[in-house]
Amino acid sequence: MSKPKLLITGINGLIGKIIRDPLARIYDVYGLDLTPPYSEEIFRTDVTNFQDVSELFQKITPDKVIHLAAQIQVDTAWAPILQVNIEGTRNIFEAARQARVNQIIFASSNHVTGGYEGFHPNLHLHLQAEPVKISVKDPIRPDSDYGVSKAFGEILARYYCARWGMETICLRIGSVRADDDPTENLRFKRTWLSHRDLIQLVEKSLDSSIAFGIYYGISNNKGAFWDISNAQIELGYNPQDDASRIYKAKGK
Repeated sequence: MSKPKLLITGINGLIGKIIRDPLARIYDVYGLDLTPPYSEEIFRTDVTNFQDVSELFQKITPDKVIHLAAQIQVDTAWAPILQVNIEGTRNIFEAARQARVNQIIFASSNHVTGGYEGFHPNLHLHLQAEPVKISVKDPIRPDSDYGVSKAFGEILARYYCARWGMETICLRIGSVRADDDPTENLRFKRTWLSHRDLIQLVEKSLDSSIAFGIYYGISNNKGAFWDISNAQIELGYNPQDDASRIYKAKGK
């Protein structure tokens, strides 16, 4: 029996590298990226070029899509944010609709609500009124053009779900570290998402039959200020790691 097809945009980025091999046990994994390496399953495709994106979708005919490709630096200038994160994201959703994709997992960001933590030069000081734990029910408060672009992606996902019946899940991903070590920055003690918890969260999202949902993606960190209870209840997400244990083990 053939596996369902999964297309991961930005597959050669940090998160793509973490999730693609575990997901390959369940799916035939394909990818697109502007960064090599490429193969018979990974294609050089620019998400800002709708024709190329559409042709690739028609060639692969994926059942599901994980959209990771983005300008990811918070201080990125507006022009590339507009081209990649806004126009490019719309291209992915529209190509997916035309190819009759069943589900899209959109990599949103905690920066959709980063303004709750303050703005430069008062970052992470929590000077504004805020809930004890920020949930997906609280109003968005982006902290940057990048955060605004990810909020746009969430709105787009809601539209494609309501208008076209496409199942969409938005993951407001926390702090994923290449070395899986949260001790570099004290904020990571509260915002870390370990590699194995990331993989679990993505797998649970792909397995779900939820029409639309937004979820924070962090590990089970002591002192976390984002509420992951809806991910636990609706997706069955059960994070295994806690950054504070890593700090304790390292004597920090």
